[in-house]
Parts: sequence; C-alpha cells; structure tokens
Amino acid sequence: MKGDKTLSVFVDESGMFKYPDPDSRFYIVGLVFHDQDVDITPLVRQLDRNAYELGLDTEVFTFHAGPIIRQEKGYELMNRHLRGRIFDRMMSFARHVDFKYHCVDVDKRFVTSTLQIATRLKRGIEDFLKQKRDEFADVTRVKIYYDCGQAPITNLLHQTFAAAVPCPVEFAQGVKPGSYKLFQLADLICTLHLLELKIRNGEPMTLSEFKFFGSPRTFARNVLRKIKSKEI
Repeated sequence: MKGDKTLSVFVDESGMFKYPDPDSRFYIVGLVFHDQDVDITPLVRQLDRNAYELGLDTEVFTFHAGPIIRQEKGYELMNRHLRGRIFDRMMSFARHVDFKYHCVDVDKRFVTSTLQIATRLKRGIEDFLKQKRDEFADVTRVKIYYDCGQAPITNLLHQTFAAAVPCPVEFAQGVKPGSYKLFQLADLICTLHLLELKIRNGEPMTLSEFKFFGSPRTFARNVLRKIKSKEI
C-alpha cells in the first residue's frame, strides 16, 4: 500500500499583474517544491540562529530579497555589509535545503492585455505540470502555500493544479511569508530569476543591483550558478 506523501508547493511572484506596465517588463511566478517527509528543521533553526547573530529579531524578521538589494522598507538603516550577510545566509540555506523550483515568466512586451498574461502563465504552468506528471506518481497530496497576493494567480493555481495533478490538492489558509522559510526562499528564487531574465534580454542592471552583486558575470558566477542545480 502506498504511504502518505505530501508535496508542498510554495508560490511567489515578481512584478505586477497589469498591462500596460512601463515599470515592470517581466511577470514571474515561482514554484518551490518540497517533500514534507524531508525534515528541514535543523536548517531552519540554523537560519534563525544566523539571523539572531546578525542582530535581527527572529520573531518578526522576514527575508525579502528585493528590498534587501535596493535598501528599501525594513532595510533602510542597514549598510551593504549587513544586507549582504543576510542575503548570504539565505543563499546558504537554499544550497543545503532539499527542494526544487520552477519559474514561469511572461515578457509583457509580447502581450496586449492582462488576459494574455493570464493565458500565458496558465499555459506555462500546465505544460510544466504535464511534463513532470510522472514525478507526482507517488504523491498522495499536494499542499499549496500562497499568500493570495494577487487574485489572478490564486485562480490560476486552482485551475492548473486541480486539472494536472493526479492526487488531491489542498490550499493552505492564512499563509504569511514570515511563517515559512520556504516561502521566503520562493521570494529569493523569483528575484534571482528576474535578474537572470533582465541580463539574458540585454537589460542593464540597476545601480542597486550592480552595487549589491557587481557585474552580470559576477552575479552569474557567484550567485546564480549556486542555485541553478535546484531548477527543474
């Protein structure tokens, strides 16, 4: 008899779900997959210890990659060195934790409406799930963690997973990013994928990105390649 196996899917996005949108060329949905049978408690505790050692209040601190890079809300008073150490600790967590990820993205230069954004995202998620259908064969339940930040994404997740996954799909309720390190990891994945897309499409790094990572080549070598082995 097949035992119970729950696959967690943590979902985050980058960009705004709107058109036209001169400030956000790409829209990304990131999916982080984790087998709940694999205990990551020691790694989570280590990440919390790291945060405490950096002087952060682990009861309220939540990792947000974009604001860390841009020195925005919550990080305005932190210098580059401290923000870099916080980022490096999350990267270390990402390298050691057992997870896989996949990103679906839309270049809004090639759409003419929000409906087209939704259609392309839906097709991208459906195609990915169909390609990986065999990997769901021994999964008895899929549990999706999404904070319902953008309603169209909630609808897409319901439609695509219910149709493509050969087992019951459950949506966690009241998801808050601060409660799940893997949700914060999904945030990191989306941010790195966005920068990868920009570089691949010939867009310059922002001043904040350049100050934080260095050149595109340095970013690819020192950051991106350390995470790409987790991509599926």
